[in-house]
Amino acid sequence: MTKWKQQLKNERGLTLVELLAVFVILAIVATIAFVAIGNVIENSKKDSFIANAKQMIESAKLYEVDGGKIEEGVATNPGVEYAELKNEGFIEPIYDPWDKKEPKEGVVTKDRDGGTYTVHLKANNGKVIEETEAEIKQKNRNDIFD
Repeated sequence: MTKWKQQLKNERGLTLVELLAVFVILAIVATIAFVAIGNVIENSKKDSFIANAKQMIESAKLYEVDGGKIEEGVATNPGVEYAELKNEGFIEPIYDPWDKKEPKEGVVTKDRDGGTYTVHLKANNGKVIEETEAEIKQKNRNDIFD
């Protein structure tokens, strides 16, 4: 037992190489975590943007039920714009997830058969969704933005 106590007394702590190894390992773990968190944040912004597009389609349907016209290919009324939906009270303000401002461009159109709604929503950073309602439901975020 005394030999063991003697050996513990002679230990002076960690060497510089051991400390350096610990710092390198911590730096590698922190880098991996930082990249993973960055991807999660970006994916959540894409999901939020897709949710905004879905909300525009649903608001356009309410607008149409209330008597508004949504026609594709007619020069006087190519669809219903986000600003009109907001001003008429069919949608609450939506915000671009990248810069927290309202989008400058957003319109919902309907095909000639009357069954397919298409949304065109452009984020202020240039990302665009131009998909039908069915395509948005079917695709995942990477298919829409790639």
